[in-house]
Amino acid sequence: MEGLIEVGGDISAAATALAGLLLVFLGAIAVAFEGYQPQERNPIRGRYQRRAWLGFVGFVFAILAAATGIAGKAFHQECIALIGALCLVVALIMSLLVALFSALEIR
Repeated sequence: MEGLIEVGGDISAAATALAGLLLVFLGAIAVAFEGYQPQERNPIRGRYQRRAWLGFVGFVFAILAAATGIAGKAFHQECIALIGALCLVVALIMSLLVALFSALEIR
């Protein structure tokens, strides 16, 4: 598993890029929701909240992946690097779910 320590920087770079993408997506969700009139927001609030929460959870896991990827490489700890890789996988899955739900709700 020595290779996992070596790719800690790559894990951090990928996680940071994913976190940035998710922040842009969260901003787009907020702008789209705010585009509705106040009286039109209640019926659609659930859809937007679900996408926003999935994006936020993915963002948190991406930040955790970046931090643990750097820590695993800096301290030469395989278990920390593995945690970073797993957090990155979870963040990727969450971003895929957000994209899937957004695509399915287009009418």
